[in-house]
Order: sequence, then structure tokens, then C-alpha cells
Amino acid sequence: MITKILLTLTVIVGAALFLRIKANRNGEGRRVVTRTPASAKPSPPSEREKLFRQAAWLFMLLMATSAIVMVVYELGEQYATVRVHVVNTQTGERTSYQAEQKDIKSNQFTTLEGKTVYIADVERLEIDPE
Repeated sequence: MITKILLTLTVIVGAALFLRIKANRNGEGRRVVTRTPASAKPSPPSEREKLFRQAAWLFMLLMATSAIVMVVYELGEQYATVRVHVVNTQTGERTSYQAEQKDIKSNQFTTLEGKTVYIADVERLEIDPE
């Protein structure tokens, strides 16, 4: 949750900086329209513009990398093998199975061997990571 808040604040600060730099370059928010001949070469970017572009590319690279890491991390958690204990609350009998985390639902799960186990109302699940 804190990551989402920090990401949102970073995007807002970046957008504000971008708009501030644009406003300063265009004369404090006024829109300046200049016509240049087609044969005129555009001026090379200043050091400040180069730095800003590099920062923008670095930020985009950081965001793409963090998104990839988050996806890989989530997939790793979903496909993690866990030990599932089915405990009968009336008799205390305990049966153990192995399943992937993504295959566990509230009233059923599928084991690694492909067997589907349904949970009765008098039973409870205990999940232990391996």
C-alpha cells in the first residue's frame, strides 16, 4: 500500500516539475508562438533539457523494472508449494496434502497429484509454507 502512495506522489512531483520547467521556458505560462523558416536548424538542447530527458528515461526504466519485479514476485507466490492440513473439528483427525497456493479456494483445493479435495463445514484448513 505504501508503495502505491509513494509511486503516486512521485508521478505528481514529476508532472509538477515538468510543467514548471515548461512554464519557465515559455515565459511564465504564456504561450509563445514563433515561426521559423523551414530551412532553419533547431537549436541543440541545453544542458538542463538533456538532464531532464535523462531523468525522464531513468524514471521510465525504474518504473518498468519495478513493474516486472512485482509481476515476477506475485507469480512466485501464486505458484509456491504449500502443505495443506485438513482438520476435522469434531474428531481432531488431521490429513495433509501438498498443493500450489493458487489452487486453494475457500471450500476446495487441488493437490499436486491432481486430486480435488472438497472441505466440509466441520473441517478447517491449515496452510504451512514449505
